[in-house]
Amino acid sequence: MADTPFLWLIGTAGSGKTTTAWALYSQLADEGVKVAFVDGDQLGMAYPARPGDPDNDQVTARGLGAVWPGFRAAGAQCLIVSGLVDRAATVADFATQVPDTAMTLVELRVGTEELRDRLIGRGSENLIEPAIALAAALEREPLTEHRVDTGGRSVEEVVKLLRGRIGDWPGATASSVRAFDAPAPVESDRLPMAWICGATGVGKSTVAFGVFMRLLSSGVKASYVDLAQIGWFRPTAEDDPGGHRLKARNLAALWRTHRAAGSEYLVVSGTGGGAATARHYLDAVPDCEPAVVRLDARPEILADRIRLRGKGIGVELPGDDLRGLPEADLERRIEAAKEEAAQLERDYIGEFRLDTSDRTPDELADAIMDLIGRCGSRP
Repeated sequence: MADTPFLWLIGTAGSGKTTTAWALYSQLADEGVKVAFVDGDQLGMAYPARPGDPDNDQVTARGLGAVWPGFRAAGAQCLIVSGLVDRAATVADFATQVPDTAMTLVELRVGTEELRDRLIGRGSENLIEPAIALAAALEREPLTEHRVDTGGRSVEEVVKLLRGRIGDWPGATASSVRAFDAPAPVESDRLPMAWICGATGVGKSTVAFGVFMRLLSSGVKASYVDLAQIGWFRPTAEDDPGGHRLKARNLAALWRTHRAAGSEYLVVSGTGGGAATARHYLDAVPDCEPAVVRLDARPEILADRIRLRGKGIGVELPGDDLRGLPEADLERRIEAAKEEAAQLERDYIGEFRLDTSDRTPDELADAIMDLIGRCGSRP
């Protein structure tokens, strides 16, 4: 069986890695290719980092190795990954962790002034100096001959340049469906888990990440997993229309790598659909003692938040399909979110329910820390 094509986009913060990778992923899916996408930054969120791996490169590489079998079993014909890297040894480690693939490495570049402007526009001024230093290092010692300048170009123009640079990638592909393997349960002490769920637009990721940061500040070694970010595969399998089975499988595999790296608390954000679907996720991590917190909001507040997302206001994550939606489509998504919230209420999802309507993300994260502390879900 031929190796699966694996495209890895590298570069500094602000070079356009994730945006370009997502656009290519969407193009290929629209062309009928069965393609998986992973933002490497989402795989290594287990902190504080261990000595000898200050950037969590090893955890990220092993995380990719953990989720790849799930994508492959779902029928992925190619894999696209975006992520920062500054050493050849890291590239080799990633290649080792994803067997039976053929890696194509492409560096995205941008001039210093535009890089600075992009990071300021993102509110990431603290990344400017490290990004400039990394760009200089990659200039002195390139990691690949494939390099694409994103400066002054639209996303569409960059993708066109990229595809011209890598030729007919992924080329002729064949589905590689194997048995959908669920990682074996870990026989060990149960560790606490906080799962923050809720309808589209309610603020799950923002609040859950706040909980994660508070755990780190309290001295706990914690992991963070956004369910939406570990299941990007198109077209969705007919027997797994919401991708919940794939994401549950990848949650289990990723948590095992984080636990092996020393994590003692798992924070998860994402919706689980109805009661039966939510059970997939809870069953995937039998070594966790879960506290499930459902976020809710008044219908008009939920609608306002979704409209703001549609305008591009808020944290930008790969796959946010609300951004830039026409008004009519956005209104349909609002009605769907309201029905989703009602379904979660009917199914009694969540041991705890928090109304987010009149509270800030910081207030909600503090409230969840109080809840999970009182119910014993803290080491």
